[in-house]
Amino acid sequence: MKPLTTLLAALSLSACSLTPKVPAPAVYDLGPAVAATGDGGALAWRIADVTAPPWLADEGIAYRLAYQQAQRQEHYRDSLWAAPPAALLTQRLREQLATVTACPGVPAGLLAVNLDEFEQVFAQPGSSLAVLRVHATRWPAGGAPALQRHWRVERPAAPDAAGAVRALSSAVDDWLPQLRSWLATDCAAR
Repeated sequence: MKPLTTLLAALSLSACSLTPKVPAPAVYDLGPAVAATGDGGALAWRIADVTAPPWLADEGIAYRLAYQQAQRQEHYRDSLWAAPPAALLTQRLREQLATVTACPGVPAGLLAVNLDEFEQVFAQPGSSLAVLRVHATRWPAGGAPALQRHWRVERPAAPDAAGAVRALSSAVDDWLPQLRSWLATDCAAR
């Protein structure tokens, strides 16, 4: 019986080695934050968690083949975000806006950002843009009316998941100074 046990063990081990190993997906975040400018004083804005529609609620890196079927959103199979895009953007906002100072003697207002689009769009095979579309609403302290602004930032992207990540990260970092400038107008208006 010993030879049979040995044979079964050998077959069992060889079957394990024949099973193809699925590589772990590549996991991405927005990368190191660009150094923010400011004096590090009191926070001028309380920042709500970024919201997003359901189709941006998971970790998939989205792309769209606009030349083929523009209504269909796809996700890269072997690449993921480290967290849903809205969570990554919330973290980046809090890192970057921590240096924005409040207007002297005015309490912090509330900033809410909605992520409307965060994907790679292929106009034709091998040619794509990363698209960041957001809108922000600010509620200044003291009962001033709320203000809202929309942005769309596009960046050329290499036609793969890594290219989408680099271009979307760049779009976020290019958008943040625009948001900071818009928020700074609140003090100027008082």
